[in-house]
Amino acid sequence: MFPKLARNRVWRTGTRQQGIGLPVAIFVITVLAAFVVNMGYLVQDNATGRIEYVQSLRALLAAESGGDFGLNVLFDPSDATTYSSLSCSSTPVSYSFTNDPGMAGCSASVSCTSSSSSGETVYTITSVGTCDDSTRTIAIDAM
Repeated sequence: MFPKLARNRVWRTGTRQQGIGLPVAIFVITVLAAFVVNMGYLVQDNATGRIEYVQSLRALLAAESGGDFGLNVLFDPSDATTYSSLSCSSTPVSYSFTNDPGMAGCSASVSCTSSSSSGETVYTITSVGTCDDSTRTIAIDAM
């Protein structure tokens, strides 16, 4: 129908293409890859921090349980009316929580000291709770 029109169109084949598409695509891919790698590091750090928090909490609970055991030994429930036979030993006593699945691998070392002032005796129970690599210490004062 228009044969001359199609033959007369001249295409330039020697010109350089100008555009920014490929460099932008490479930049975006690089930035996204760096983002993904950093997110992986953040997730790993978060998991490590959470494990350390749980271990520290378990050590604190072991120390508190040891302190409670120490109070129970010092203030014997069978002598609850008078507490006439209080005995405080500075030799540490160890408790192991092997029967409790939530506290497996934890232990507590409990010691007691006493001091007198103005006719009053103050007992200080020190408990060191240990779970794996975490250690927490508490002190309980009682009269």
